[in-house]
Amino acid sequence: MKKSLGKKKLTVMFILICRISYSQVEINGYVKSSITQLRPISDVYIQELKSSKSNLKNTLMVDSTGFFQIKNLELNRSYIIEISAFGYKNQIFEVKTNNGTTKIILTLEAICKYNKDLAEKDWKNGKPKLLLVGSIVPIANSLSDKKFERKYKIEYFDFGCTPPIQECIKAYNERIFQLMDRKYGVKWRKKVRSDVKYLKKTLNNNR
Repeated sequence: MKKSLGKKKLTVMFILICRISYSQVEINGYVKSSITQLRPISDVYIQELKSSKSNLKNTLMVDSTGFFQIKNLELNRSYIIEISAFGYKNQIFEVKTNNGTTKIILTLEAICKYNKDLAEKDWKNGKPKLLLVGSIVPIANSLSDKKFERKYKIEYFDFGCTPPIQECIKAYNERIFQLMDRKYGVKWRKKVRSDVKYLKKTLNNNR
């Protein structure tokens, strides 16, 4: 009888130790964009988490700083983390846990057609754009919008509902804004369409 109770106590203790050990093992870190080295502007999801011994399917969302935390993992196990974000291809990372917290930074790779370099090229070629992201039916230019295009020799370009990654649009537009400020001052900002992405009506420092 005493031996039986002793075995039960050992079993309970073993289970508790395992639970405590698992609760102390976690993976945490940040997800960043390869373009900005900051959190992607899109929502970022950790869609799948699995190891060689188990299949744990969770859906986590990184916070506003790009931080994520995955708790209650097994010691010294390789986990496969699949990350997805709008405008990026799903990317897979393998991370091995240790006996505490494994800290990592995961970079989402992206290829931008629209970027700062293209903005420079379009400006030099006389084909600059102000990028918009509309819906299935883009908003048509009004008469004043067409007048703006003619006056400033620039085109409003609406991607509709299939835009590239937001970081790409931001990089392109912000460089065009700088070039516009340099050539025309900041008055154009009060006349431009309000749905131009990443536009500020006023700017304290121009380049």
